[in-house]
Amino acid sequence: MDKQPVKEFNFFEYHTQISNDNILLSYKGPLTDVLLSEFSRDIRNKLQKEESKTGKKVFAIFMELAQNVLFYSKEENHFGNNHDKVGTLVIIQRDEFYQLITGNLVFKKDIPFLAEKCEVVNSLDREALREYKRQLRNSPKEEESRGAGIGLVQAALTSDNPLGYQIQELSGDFAFFVLTVSVKNRD
Repeated sequence: MDKQPVKEFNFFEYHTQISNDNILLSYKGPLTDVLLSEFSRDIRNKLQKEESKTGKKVFAIFMELAQNVLFYSKEENHFGNNHDKVGTLVIIQRDEFYQLITGNLVFKKDIPFLAEKCEVVNSLDREALREYKRQLRNSPKEEESRGAGIGLVQAALTSDNPLGYQIQELSGDFAFFVLTVSVKNRD
């Protein structure tokens, strides 16, 4: 595998890019239940003006994706006796849709499993997704899994859109996993 040259991060490009979108939430750092509760209250307040069905979908998907980061991120912030998981949470409002984006470290060895899960979810229609969710609920939980992948299925069902994902391999044992879910703005 050829090594790609590392592109230097340009904060001004990044700031210009995110300034062009209506960012409802942008966070990178340690996640806790308390912080997640604060985010959820803030998101509910921002989505109150939206059509209730769209706002509820965005909120429900945000909670599913944020909990995935909270449960599965391999990056931890050690502060005192706390070992908080670290990740990125972003919600962007565009004219026609909302885009929910999460990112967190995963083990490289888990990349095939994650990619396969996303591909399976994306290959199923609505009825097949419901059946798959029932199967997952009744199957033994996989190692390290608290929900047997049900969160990904639920995000796809709620959004009525396929999951977008990207994986960036990093040095050592880790990769950065980005999950994107879009919700059509019905207004």
